[in-house]
Amino acid sequence: MSFYNVKILNQAAKTSFVHIVWLFALIGTPIVFFNHGLSLSQKTILFFGLLVFFWLTYLGLCVAIHQFKLRDKNNQTAYLKKSDIEKGKDIGSLLEGW
Repeated sequence: MSFYNVKILNQAAKTSFVHIVWLFALIGTPIVFFNHGLSLSQKTILFFGLLVFFWLTYLGLCVAIHQFKLRDKNNQTAYLKKSDIEKGKDIGSLLEGW
């Protein structure tokens, strides 16, 4: 039985991106842009490349841990009662606060 569809994964991706982008911008911007050995275009490519890498890693961890949590029947029942948007937000913000 598949617990994910395109709408759920799309909402999870949006939610996880919002959660990771502010953190990465806060920490990554000074690290990347105050490096004097790179040109501006290289710094921009590095910034967005690292942002996408960390976002996909975060999203992958959220989905993997969520699948692990769904092994419990109580969690599975509670998850299935939610709407697709709520399911996506639940998955995308699973690691929030860690």
